[in-house]
Amino acid sequence: MKPLNILGLAIFSLGSAILAGFGLYEFFKDTEIHQIVRWGIIVVILGLIILLISLISERLKEKEL
Repeated sequence: MKPLNILGLAIFSLGSAILAGFGLYEFFKDTEIHQIVRWGIIVVILGLIILLISLISERLKEKEL
């Protein structure tokens, strides 16, 4: 991967993490959201993270072969 691509990906990831962190902070601060909805959203986000990690690891294994 080219250094400029790595830098762009790092900056994009950092910005996304900042926005997601702020969103989660506001999400947990709001007391009007029902607990079932709150846990449902958390489970969906965790599932997406696990899928992305799995996809990235498979792609890296394919590159090594």
